[in-house]
Amino acid sequence: MYNLYLFFRRYFFFFLFLGLETICLILFFKFNTYQNAVMYRWSNALSGPINTISHQIDEYFFLRRSNRILSDEITFLKSRMPEAIYIADTHLFVRRDTIFQIEYHFINAKVISNSTNKRNNYLMINKGILQGVQSHMGVIVGNKIVGQVINVSKHFSWIMSVLHKDTKLSAKFLKNSQLVSVEWPGGDYLQGIVKEIPKHILALPGDTIITSGNSEVYPEGIIIGTLEEITSDPDENFNMAKIRLLTDFNGLNYVEVVVDMFRKEKMSLKTSFDNL
Repeated sequence: MYNLYLFFRRYFFFFLFLGLETICLILFFKFNTYQNAVMYRWSNALSGPINTISHQIDEYFFLRRSNRILSDEITFLKSRMPEAIYIADTHLFVRRDTIFQIEYHFINAKVISNSTNKRNNYLMINKGILQGVQSHMGVIVGNKIVGQVINVSKHFSWIMSVLHKDTKLSAKFLKNSQLVSVEWPGGDYLQGIVKEIPKHILALPGDTIITSGNSEVYPEGIIIGTLEEITSDPDENFNMAKIRLLTDFNGLNYVEVVVDMFRKEKMSLKTSFDNL
């Protein structure tokens, strides 16, 4: 014990230098946007294979739960197949795909890292560019929302979770399609905030909130959660409400990346008007 004390005493200034250097590097990467982005790319490349091996070991302890989740997802995907069809002409019915075209398809992926206890939470999945994943694609689990892709490498993708300060979801009421927005204030990973609820709308606890389909990330109808408590302020133009997020963010194992088959066409059309 005394020798250990002498060792630390002898190299005290060396360890102090390492500690201060570490703090400086953390602050440098945290408060500089470009360096922060570079750090994320490096962390993707380095931590991806390590997380894959770690997750392969962990999943042996969750095989029963994984099988149940996969079974639920397969059942839901089968029931959702008609909703993934874009009907271009309702008067003609032929077997060629010029009439019925797939609007969305889904890339199944395994979650290999995830967080829920931070102000800004992220996931990593084991699918990347080689599997067709691109930035700004939506990520769901079954029929519930998870997040969106923000960075991609050849074999892995970095996902910004709904549990993030920059999340602002374009949403609507299931019962009447009234548009609202949803944010996550931090803290409880099962609770968010619904904003911009018009005063004339009768919002009740238990009302279901879904994606509106107005964003370029998520299809219409993905479940976000249910209202819990409505707040009305006479000095404000809109009401607010707490929402119970129905995604089990702390138990994610497999997710689906949403691929919009018409995304390029939509973006091209939008860009042509933005340039006017």
